[in-house]
Amino acid sequence: MKTIAILSQKGGSGKTTLAIHLAVAAYEAGLAAVVADLDPQASASMWHQARADPLPHVQPTHPVALPGLRQEAGRQGIDLFLVDTAPQSDNPAVAAAEASDLVLITCRPSVMDLRAVQNTIRLARLANVTPYVVLTQVDPFGTLQDEAVRTLENLDVRVLPQMLGRRVAYHHGLIDGRTALEYEPAGKAAREVRDLFREVGRLAGLPSRHRESRHVETSAA
Repeated sequence: MKTIAILSQKGGSGKTTLAIHLAVAAYEAGLAAVVADLDPQASASMWHQARADPLPHVQPTHPVALPGLRQEAGRQGIDLFLVDTAPQSDNPAVAAAEASDLVLITCRPSVMDLRAVQNTIRLARLANVTPYVVLTQVDPFGTLQDEAVRTLENLDVRVLPQMLGRRVAYHHGLIDGRTALEYEPAGKAAREVRDLFREVGRLAGLPSRHRESRHVETSAA
């Protein structure tokens, strides 16, 4: 089992959106995934409650219970254990990072977010792990992401080239417990998520598809 912690000290950066989309991408690829919801706002848990399909599972939990939950997930044959951490939670975030095979930091390409992300990078390094930044809510026709990449590279942190755009599919799907992958399977948002999942899987060392995939790639409309 591989564990991925998703961190951000700033609210609204897209942590939960990333966590549930990666979980559904894993499920789509024939892998068993669980999201551990550490955020008191419980956004991932509420998404799961609205979802018709009980998988992938979202488990609300707290930092003290996280090691036991992770151990139980491993016993049950889970392939991917995603930790959706709470904003402004230094010690739990460090603990989640220490227990992970990969740490992702979500960040919007704005001045305020780029300033706030520096503390999250510091926390990841306190856990002695190398974080990777995923830019979210990127304007498809803007250039702010280019400036953000340069700023983050100056902080000596790697930014994944696969980004999540500012697209309506991310929001519409969440209303009834879906993701962009299910709301618009052949859309641009879905392709972004699949590209990101492939790269994240490579970095984390996820196994290849070992069950029949639930998705057949179709041409974009």
